[in-house]
Amino acid sequence: MPLRRCRKRPASCSWAAGGPIARADRAGIATLLTLAGKTYLIDAGEGVVHQLGKAGLQATDVSTVLLTHLHDDHYAGLPALASFAYTLRLPKMTVFGPQGTNALGEGVVAVMMPSARIRMVENHLPRSPKDFLATQEFAAGVVLDDGTVRITALPNTHFNLPPSAGRNRDQSYSLKFEGQGRTIVFTGDTGPTAELSDFAKGADILVAEMASLEDRAAVPPMVRSHMDMEHLSPLEVGKLAAAANVKMLVLSHVGVVSDADLAVVRSSYSGKVVLGSDLARLTF
Repeated sequence: MPLRRCRKRPASCSWAAGGPIARADRAGIATLLTLAGKTYLIDAGEGVVHQLGKAGLQATDVSTVLLTHLHDDHYAGLPALASFAYTLRLPKMTVFGPQGTNALGEGVVAVMMPSARIRMVENHLPRSPKDFLATQEFAAGVVLDDGTVRITALPNTHFNLPPSAGRNRDQSYSLKFEGQGRTIVFTGDTGPTAELSDFAKGADILVAEMASLEDRAAVPPMVRSHMDMEHLSPLEVGKLAAAANVKMLVLSHVGVVSDADLAVVRSSYSGKVVLGSDLARLTF
């Protein structure tokens, strides 16, 4: 995906790994999207500040974060991102996410406070972390619409929780960005769902998670049913992209992807397929 800091054309830069397994070649899941001159970070996985530096950016270049769901691999980098942006005097950071994001924000502020107490005095920082970090919880429907960019959310099928564990509370979402005549859809983490193909219909780019054959084999046996039911296989990703008739498919949230995996995707989808990798950049 070649990204430049382009104010006229939509652009994105991604870090593509998913899950808690450490990988030498991939940082945690995160995608930086620039659309209509505005920058959005979709998920904030581990290592996001370091990856921003590799892309020639700083934490202060991110003022809006959207979390698809509250698994730790999708927000583990948020405390560092928020703390460094605060220290470098970004005026405000807003984190949008599903129910539970307000509590997450309170936890991030608590992590920031030991350093902030010193820096507010030593470096004369004008506000506290509580005044700097804002959170806004969303449900299905419109997340944000400023008249230029419209973001909507669709519940997906990433959790299989009993009612006692909060089935009606914890939710994972796919996100759709529309602006400048372009549509970009992020599946987030999800199993197959008929609604998602309608949600992504005709999108310029579909950024889809995928559990490759080797990724599935790498997890402990107790996790494999989760991989099978609540992530997309190569065949399911290809069928989704074909049903939605998207112009381009970008594979993300991946570990090891083989030629065989890609062949399975392409057996259902004939459009352009891009295998996401760390610092992969796309200008469209």
